[in-house]
Amino acid sequence: MTEVGSGLGSSTVTANGWRQCLYCQCRIFKAPNDFLKHIRECHCTKEGGSFVCRYGYNGVCSSLPLEGVSDKDYEDHVLKHHAFTMFSKGSSGVISKAQTQGREEKWGVFSSTQNVAAVLNDPRRGMKRDFFTRTWGESFVEIKRDPPHVALPQVTAKHVESYVRRLRRRQKLLTRLATVQASKAQESSEYRSLTPSSRVSDQLPQEGIPNIFLSSTFNLEDPDTFFSVFTHVSSSGLKNSKQSTENVNLIYAFIHLLQLFHYLETVEMDMSRQIARKSSAFFDTMTYLNAQMEQLKLNHAAVSTLRDGISVLRQEAVLEPVKILALPRRRNNISETCKKLEVMSAVREVQSTIQVMLARQEFTAALDLISTTQDLLHTELNTIRSLKHLSSELSEHEKLIDKMVSADFIKYITEDLNRPLEDTQPFLEEDQLIAVVFGVLRLQKFDFLDNLREEIYTAIKATVKQSVVEAVSEVEVDQEIASVADQARVLSIGAWLSLLSTVTSRLNTVIARVKSITEVMVQTVEAGAGKTQPVTEGVQAASLVTMSSSGGDPMLGEVACGKVLGGLREILCAACDYAHDRCAKLLHARSRDHGLDKMTASEFLALSRIIEDFVADTESVCGRKSTSFRMGLQGQATRFVSRFHEEREARLKLNLSSERWRAVPAPPDLQHLLDHISATDTLVSPPASQQEKESIETPSTAPAPSTSATTTASTTTATLSNGVVEQNHSASGNTGSGSGSVINGSSSSSGGGVVVNGEEYIVVGVCVVVVRLIVEYSEFLTRLTDLLRRFNSDTCRLLIEAGAVALGLKTITTRNLALAWRSLQLLLTLLPRLNTHFSALLRPAVVMKNIEQVTREYREHCEAIEAKIVGVMSDTLERQFATWEARSPVPSPAFNGILKAVSKLHEAVSGVLPPQQMYKLFEKITSVLKEKLKVHLVRLNVSSVGPKSWVVTSELTFYFNHLDSLGLGGLVSQEEFTSGLWPAR
Repeated sequence: MTEVGSGLGSSTVTANGWRQCLYCQCRIFKAPNDFLKHIRECHCTKEGGSFVCRYGYNGVCSSLPLEGVSDKDYEDHVLKHHAFTMFSKGSSGVISKAQTQGREEKWGVFSSTQNVAAVLNDPRRGMKRDFFTRTWGESFVEIKRDPPHVALPQVTAKHVESYVRRLRRRQKLLTRLATVQASKAQESSEYRSLTPSSRVSDQLPQEGIPNIFLSSTFNLEDPDTFFSVFTHVSSSGLKNSKQSTENVNLIYAFIHLLQLFHYLETVEMDMSRQIARKSSAFFDTMTYLNAQMEQLKLNHAAVSTLRDGISVLRQEAVLEPVKILALPRRRNNISETCKKLEVMSAVREVQSTIQVMLARQEFTAALDLISTTQDLLHTELNTIRSLKHLSSELSEHEKLIDKMVSADFIKYITEDLNRPLEDTQPFLEEDQLIAVVFGVLRLQKFDFLDNLREEIYTAIKATVKQSVVEAVSEVEVDQEIASVADQARVLSIGAWLSLLSTVTSRLNTVIARVKSITEVMVQTVEAGAGKTQPVTEGVQAASLVTMSSSGGDPMLGEVACGKVLGGLREILCAACDYAHDRCAKLLHARSRDHGLDKMTASEFLALSRIIEDFVADTESVCGRKSTSFRMGLQGQATRFVSRFHEEREARLKLNLSSERWRAVPAPPDLQHLLDHISATDTLVSPPASQQEKESIETPSTAPAPSTSATTTASTTTATLSNGVVEQNHSASGNTGSGSGSVINGSSSSSGGGVVVNGEEYIVVGVCVVVVRLIVEYSEFLTRLTDLLRRFNSDTCRLLIEAGAVALGLKTITTRNLALAWRSLQLLLTLLPRLNTHFSALLRPAVVMKNIEQVTREYREHCEAIEAKIVGVMSDTLERQFATWEARSPVPSPAFNGILKAVSKLHEAVSGVLPPQQMYKLFEKITSVLKEKLKVHLVRLNVSSVGPKSWVVTSELTFYFNHLDSLGLGGLVSQEEFTSGLWPAR
């Protein structure tokens, strides 16, 4: 019971589906598309790129309340939940989606949303389950609609609509037939009541009345009828009766009259009886007759009135208008004559009006007036002889306006572009520019674009020349011979950079003015073509005046408008390109004869910044990058980078040739630099601390030490803050080794290292130089990788290949190798930072390829140094084992020599290598010791059994105890070492 009631209620509410909006009153739809359009326009909001359904109570959709969906998902949602929810197959050709879902979901007892009490009260209302439904009603929550039964078709009024129409038509037909039959029956009954019965008419002759008196043709004037009534009189007797006596005639006449009176009385008695019988019908007939007479009188009066009205109408609406038909031709003739006189009067005043318009610079209005007057002269006034010379005069006026417009346009552009640069106004006179441009467009002459380009070029050239003249005004130069660019060569690098910055700044101002002019011209052209509404008020007002004067027709066609707009855009780009060309000439003139070779890195970066800023500014103006100025920078950059790299390579070579491969204390600024690189992953020098700033501000207050600065013909030596002396090779000096010590360590054998990622690195002085050079190469990846590979190969050549001995190093010790090893490992820790830094500037694939190649070479070099140290110890072990005999005393001199070599190696690498790396090194040395000992046990024929085996075991015990005393215990136990040591018997 409950579920049936609920289903019927929900079907009543939603059976219409798309036919009616449930939340908009009186909105009925004839098609689903109209409903979907109404839902999208009135019950949908767009948030970003998503659609939110608002079709529901209080603007919240119960199926899609909050989240937004795409356009396709929103249409599916509306079709599924709002448009086709309760339709069956036979309703409108659409299978309901709710019906399809209802087949898939099986209904159960707990699917009901209403209870028995709710159904008995109102089946369409849901249960009040909680606080919200009790307070705001059951419409606060969604009422579940029961799906239609799958086996029963959904019968609607539409299915029986045709049957109902047939019944209605049949009912109307039957009603009409019944009405007709009733009226016919009433008429027949009234007719029967008025018609005399045959019985009465048949009785009249029976009472003795001759039939001739009852005939409808009875007339005594008829001779036959008269003689039939008066039988005693004949035609012959009538003549004789005139001769008879008067008495006889009277007697006969009286007798016949008595007969007639008898017949008359009989008829009157019959009539009385008939009247008495039909008195009511008679009086009704008389009443109807009176009413008909009254109606006839009214109709007669109405017809009379109508005839009188028709007569008046004929007089006033027909006869009088016929007389007026002749008046329009006369009026038209008079009107045309007056118009032609007015046109002649206006044409007579055209020349004076043109003069006034030209004085107010209304060129477009004047040209339109000339065009309109010419049309009038060739059409309406072509027969007026007094105006035949006016057409040629107007043509001369048009040529004069053409010259005036061209001259005013050139004059305005020249004045606007050459006004003082301190003037910040975007225009000189905007109204004048708009008027001139409208005049040019009206003349349909587009050569003004060439004039505009020439004036812009002239202004740019004049700006550059004026800037150079102002910069070299204090320097003596032959201005008649030298060009503007050559005059700027006499300036110093700093003054020349200042001049270039001033030139680019002023050119930006000129280009900004050009952009403002072209923007107004573009708006004017578009307004003249009728494409868009102008944005500038001046253009808008001028366009309204121009369009009203030209009748609203556009001055330019679509093709002409596109051509002019394209020309204006090209002029703006050409102006930027020309400005770059002029600046490139300054750069090229300065670079001749190595004029920029003495530029420092900071000055070159300033030059690069000026050029890049100028390129960015012009690109923002015209939307395109100009290349000439930047190509000049690229050429100078190539030369600068080559010179920069050559100087750094010479500096590195000089430091490597003078390196003594000793540990140096790391300067504080190096630690600060490495910390900054590790924190930011960028090769940028950290900001100077307060102490460093104070030391820079007062460099000359203390007396200079003897080693602070030494200048020779070829080198310059500078003492760093930690006592490390770095020698910078001059551009023209030699790099020979006889110039003195380049990097000298402190008096102590070791110093404090740098800490990177919590690990300390003891490095040599040349490594400090390389780290600082890495920061200087923050913009040059390829050159930096070449420098690092050069340092790696030179280090290998000097240490592993003993090239340092030829440069003055007495011997290459294991400590030298260990210091070089740690220096390379420090640079290895910086390579990932280099990858991160350059990946933000260049393509990551290229950066990774270069960094991985350098990393691979450095690791191979580190492995070679480690192998070199192990090889040195292997040679020492081989020399000691060559004199070793497995006999007392223990330890033998050979093993004492081995222990001393191990102690010296430990002393050399301790404090340089970290513990873990030192353990691995001594583990490899112990492995080499085992291999060497195994070979010599075979040589001495020592087996695991016998007195000599005890001697070997004792020797090894002293060796491992010595390792424990050095803090290297735990590398390998003695049992593991002797495993596999003894030769097979």
